[in-house]
Amino acid sequence: MKHHARTSSPARKAYYDAAGYRRWVARQIGPRAVGGFYRSAYSDVVYEVLAIESGPRPVWPTWKITVRTLGESTSRCHCAAWDERDQVVAAPGEEALTVWAEHTLSRPAESDGALLEQRHLLDEAVHPAAVAALHRLALTACLPRTA
Repeated sequence: MKHHARTSSPARKAYYDAAGYRRWVARQIGPRAVGGFYRSAYSDVVYEVLAIESGPRPVWPTWKITVRTLGESTSRCHCAAWDERDQVVAAPGEEALTVWAEHTLSRPAESDGALLEQRHLLDEAVHPAAVAALHRLALTACLPRTA
């Protein structure tokens, strides 16, 4: 016979509460991952996931996801749950880069910034090893502080 006090200890209850919260958040996030592209069934908008903060946070929302609509430069945060009608457009990685590249290069550059972005994209496509090396270097770079 199990000892009832051990199965209902505060630590065990906290453990099961935390596990339940993680499962709930995982259902809310669904298949979304940082770097992937997804289509919202509600708004029919394709967006890129920039960050996922699964929480728990002490304030509402207890979890949040940061996204950017494909073709826009501003990001936004929300806590909208994954809907079974939502779609995975491209998983993170090479597939997502292809989707972004096709979208970016199919539109004419309307500003100097957009033209620069397109040129950068073409550089990445032509010189992937050099760009990967620069990305690794950027992560370890120590920039001097300005006064």
